[in-house]
Amino acid sequence: MSKLPLLCLLSFPLFASWAGAADDEARLRALDQQCEEARAKRLAPIREEMARRCVAERRYLANPEQDCRLEMSTYGDTFRGPRGAAIRGKFYDLPECLAAARAWKEWEAARPWKN
Repeated sequence: MSKLPLLCLLSFPLFASWAGAADDEARLRALDQQCEEARAKRLAPIREEMARRCVAERRYLANPEQDCRLEMSTYGDTFRGPRGAAIRGKFYDLPECLAAARAWKEWEAARPWKN
């Protein structure tokens, strides 16, 4: 009797868990996308107002509107501080972001192969 069918039967749960993990990660990435879309919606009017003020203050001479919009386009995003530590961006306390963070935390805790 060949051992191949038995080997296939025994390895099926391993492959099924990998496939399930890929589905979970896709779901988690979709939650992250919803968070980022909600953040962008909240940040847009703030960035717009900051760019308007920048133009009014005449901070740039050559292309004031374009340069001000470029400068304000990253306002509220996560960035690295002077010592390399991440400075968290704004509006990660929105319900969509809290749900995504909670889902990632649950996924990490449920992984059987984690350290």
